Amino acid sequence: MASDIEKARRKLPEAKSPSNNRKEILPGEGRSPATVNRYLAAMKAAFSLGVKNGKVEINPVKEVALQKEENKRDRYLSADEETRLFKAIPKGYHPLVIVALNTGLRKTEQLSLTWNDIDFQQELIRVKKSKSGKPRYVPMRPVIIETLKTLPRMINNGYVFYGHMKGERLKDIPKEWESWLKQAKIENFHWHDLRHTFASRLVSAGCSLYAVQEFLGHSSIKVTERYSHFEKGYLKEAINLSAHSQVTPELTPGKNHVA
Repeated sequence: MASDIEKARRKLPEAKSPSNNRKEILPGEGRSPATVNRYLAAMKAAFSLGVKNGKVEINPVKEVALQKEENKRDRYLSADEETRLFKAIPKGYHPLVIVALNTGLRKTEQLSLTWNDIDFQQELIRVKKSKSGKPRYVPMRPVIIETLKTLPRMINNGYVFYGHMKGERLKDIPKEWESWLKQAKIENFHWHDLRHTFASRLVSAGCSLYAVQEFLGHSSIKVTERYSHFEKGYLKEAINLSAHSQVTPELTPGKNHVA
């Protein structure tokens, strides 16, 4: 059975039904490695439950290799794109983007914030449970403090970004997000790229990767190292500054110079 599942796994990337009733499948229309792996994870969980309940003897999915996922994206918002984006977004939605762009919070982390998580006195945002499963604190820039203080608070709803139903948070980013990007002429940009932009700007400004790791809630510095190439400009500036404090003596021949 494991071999049959393995064969099916190999065919899944090309198994997506073509759109518009076309018979051919164009490049890029197949299922992504991440999607295939999610299918396998669901099957693995189902078989594990079957083994636990005595419905099946073994879990054949355990023997099936996952596909290699390429999760890295080198897409960051430029200053010019940021200006165009805020011009395209209605002002009522500016706080949502400002917080994302200046905290690096994941979408769910941001939308799950309550006012109890906001400490204006200490200028900190508490993320109760990040992807790593541990709480963390993110310092608030002045623009975040000012932005959050302008937001209205709902009675009987403690969420910073509240939803339409009583006591609920905002479930997702606005459906108009893609149309705003199109209006701003910004291509190949995802909401999560706001987080990448936050991190890249920190590193470019000279913030250490270890500090960025803490801000983003990465479980390993290896994940944060994806931003290491942004250190180059900072390192160049640092080496130039160090040249001004040069203490190495000039090796210009003189009468006291030993050849």
